[in-house]
Amino acid sequence: MKKLPLCLWLVIPVGIGLIYPYLKQEPQYLEWLTIGLLIYVLFFSVVIHELSHGLAAYWGGDSTAKLAGRLTFNPISHISIVGSIVVPLGLYLMQASAVFGWAKPVPFNPVNLRQHPRDQVMLAVAGPLSNFTLAYLCFNLYIIMGVVFNRMFLESPIYLNLDMFTPLSLGQVPFEAFWFVLFEMLSFGMIINVILGVFNLIPFPPLDGSWILKALLPKKITIFFGKLQQVGFILLIIALQFHLLHVFFYPAIIILGLFQIIANLCLG
Repeated sequence: MKKLPLCLWLVIPVGIGLIYPYLKQEPQYLEWLTIGLLIYVLFFSVVIHELSHGLAAYWGGDSTAKLAGRLTFNPISHISIVGSIVVPLGLYLMQASAVFGWAKPVPFNPVNLRQHPRDQVMLAVAGPLSNFTLAYLCFNLYIIMGVVFNRMFLESPIYLNLDMFTPLSLGQVPFEAFWFVLFEMLSFGMIINVILGVFNLIPFPPLDGSWILKALLPKKITIFFGKLQQVGFILLIIALQFHLLHVFFYPAIIILGLFQIIANLCLG
């Protein structure tokens, strides 16, 4: 039973790999396979994000997440129907400029942290830092596996394409389903985690950036942030809808652009 949570993480990529050969000729079905992989990678990324918050809190002296059974890799413990499925699916189908979502937030009690504001800052930074780490790992794995692929299949070279809305085309190569799932997951891993990392550093409640400011700024301002926290999510959706936060996404565009240039130079 202890191995079950890890096995659950294999269901979607293995399942998509098995049905890929039967659906790859139908663009509309292939797009749904791509959506499935995107939501899977997004959910995995936000789970790692929340786990990182929980672990940082635990190392800082707060056992709230551990006592609540949330320091686990079991996906069932973290899934949010709205944040993990409905919102990212809707954003993808609308071809939004950024696809994001969330898992169930890991509970914590800042009162239990040993050193303020250090531990509170580390707790807030842990989530975005985990996303940037995942993005960097996916970037390196994409290059390594891309070099292997290009040397094995000289007539069908692969390059890094950051277009989430166009399913990957590999041509007729052996183990095509494996390569399709692998490269789609790695490219999504880069895009999603860079966006999540940058997005969560925006200093706007309830994002991690606001918690960093709250820990460092004078108490009068933190009281204001506390009040804003109650309606922060609604204000955040409005700000995104009216493109009021686009300037904060420029770092993500720059990072992903550098990833693409470097990767394609290595794969060329």
